Amino acid sequence: MKTPIDSIVRVHSWKLDEAQQKLADLESLAIKLEQDIEKLDAEVLKEQDFAAQHPDMAQTYPAYAEAARERRKRLETSIEEVMTLKAIAQQELHEIYQDLKKYEEAQANDIKRQKDVLKKKEQAAFDEMGMQQYRRRKASENN
Repeated sequence: MKTPIDSIVRVHSWKLDEAQQKLADLESLAIKLEQDIEKLDAEVLKEQDFAAQHPDMAQTYPAYAEAARERRKRLETSIEEVMTLKAIAQQELHEIYQDLKKYEEAQANDIKRQKDVLKKKEQAAFDEMGMQQYRRRKASENN
């Protein structure tokens, strides 16, 4: 039998899954941005070597280097933003997890209460059967 608490637990489980996915996506994005910085740094080194080996092309290097510095700065800013979002997502995940645990505990208590009620009903039925058997035995002994 489904109870309202079952629905609440299911909804919070979904929210937890979504929060975990959001956090995983942010972590993946942070890794990608870090890799982009590494690629950019490697590319800058290649361009420095190329400019050193080809003096006729060296005049374009300063413009390239400035653009690369700006790109790196934007990537670093993006990483900072992602880290902030990640911290917020971790906090949200923690809160959703705590809520889910409360609801799961309430669900477990509800199931326990339902089992206790069922046991009491069964015990009452057994007690009634025992009383009826006792009455029949007494009635047959008196006859």
